[in-house]
Amino acid sequence: MSSSDVSRALAQPVRYRVLARYLASIGLVVAALRLPPIVLSWACGDWHFMLGQILVSAGLLLICLPVTRIWVPEGIRDNEVMVITSLSFALTALLEALPFIGEGLSGIDALFETVSGVTTTGLSTLTGLQHYSAALLFSRAWMQWYGGLGVVAFSIALLFLDRGMAARRLAMGDITDSRDILGNARGHVLKLLLIYGSLTIVSIAALWLAGLGPLSAVTHALSGISTGGFSIYDNSLAAIDGGWTRVLVCIIGMLGAVSLPLYYHLSKRGIKELVTDSEALALPLIAACVIGVLFLCLDSGTGDVITRLNQATVMGISAQTTTGFANVDVSGLSAGAKLTLITAMTMGGSLGSTAGGIKILRFLIVLRLIQLFIVRTALPTHAVLERRLRGGRLDAEEVERVLILIMIFIGTVLLSWFAFLAMGYDPLNALLEVVSACSTTGLSSGITRTALEPLLKAVLILDMLLGRVEFLAMLVFLYPRTWIKLGSKS
Repeated sequence: MSSSDVSRALAQPVRYRVLARYLASIGLVVAALRLPPIVLSWACGDWHFMLGQILVSAGLLLICLPVTRIWVPEGIRDNEVMVITSLSFALTALLEALPFIGEGLSGIDALFETVSGVTTTGLSTLTGLQHYSAALLFSRAWMQWYGGLGVVAFSIALLFLDRGMAARRLAMGDITDSRDILGNARGHVLKLLLIYGSLTIVSIAALWLAGLGPLSAVTHALSGISTGGFSIYDNSLAAIDGGWTRVLVCIIGMLGAVSLPLYYHLSKRGIKELVTDSEALALPLIAACVIGVLFLCLDSGTGDVITRLNQATVMGISAQTTTGFANVDVSGLSAGAKLTLITAMTMGGSLGSTAGGIKILRFLIVLRLIQLFIVRTALPTHAVLERRLRGGRLDAEEVERVLILIMIFIGTVLLSWFAFLAMGYDPLNALLEVVSACSTTGLSSGITRTALEPLLKAVLILDMLLGRVEFLAMLVFLYPRTWIKLGSKS
């Protein structure tokens, strides 16, 4: 029997009973999360939007409650975790779209908005936001907030599929069993919720004290800490008075782009934990470099030095953390500034954070591999050079996953970019739009709008979903052997 026959015989498709049981549990959580928008709709007298939210929640309860009683065997397979991850974001966005359709949005625009929300992207086809109710505007930010929490929880669950360096860094306490994915994830959820909730409360208080109104403070804090970027203003942060208030909003995004488990480790081990965390050290340094390059690229005619520095700071932090807030018209920036934003969005934030992009740790691993390749040329052929990064050993499988993910990211960007080029869009603006979607950032060159062709909206929707589940989970979802058991020949 060949190796391909062996792999075919050992391949185990997902168990539909397991998928239904855990997706139903997630559905109940989503139904409960509709309570804050429902309460706010009632308080604002937005009965139409409230009815849509109630109907969605009631439908989820009716469907999911019986399904959660299904018996499932203990343990869960790797492919089942990835399928549940992919389906949870897609189905949540689909359900969230229904109340938005009731508010007058077309089906594709409603789905675009909710996918952008739950994936914490921030691209939007909506205009005239001042005409929408406070309940709807809050609901958009609220989607990003709980989407960000789901992102972190699932990313940690996925990393527990192997015991690589990344998983060890993100562990908050002992990992009881390397194969007990759900058990390990459950043990982390409460800690993540406490950290995430505390950061959110502090962010709301900071923006309120900075002078923002209640709705503006709450929505920008929710979108900021989730690195989502939905604003209640058409021109995003440019509508907020006070340049340093805008910077404060982006600093909140920086807090969300830091690995949430790091806050736990800091509380246990103190500030010395930062010394061993490569990503935490690299994030502000990279952001500072991005700010500097943007400052040099900004046209001196846009304002004095302080104004340009403020613009560069907001845009640099927003791109690097993949938050997506903006205080300038991105379409009017120079080619150099756009390329800088594209590079920053591609790199993204830290693993275990709400940020998107390829992630800084993975770039550091690639840089380390390049360094080792150069060093090896000066060593004897029989010399053994161990691959390590900041004291952590880089396993061959972990390196392989990093390289595969980067290649898939680049391939997805190129294929999506070609679709926009075929429709006649400006190459650089189209590339920025596609990278923004794949990195779940939300900065727009003006291409994303209601009049955008439905096919291209669908491309960006797929890009946002792929970028949020980090591509590999979606590929497992699309893999035929995930769903059916193929026979083998002896």
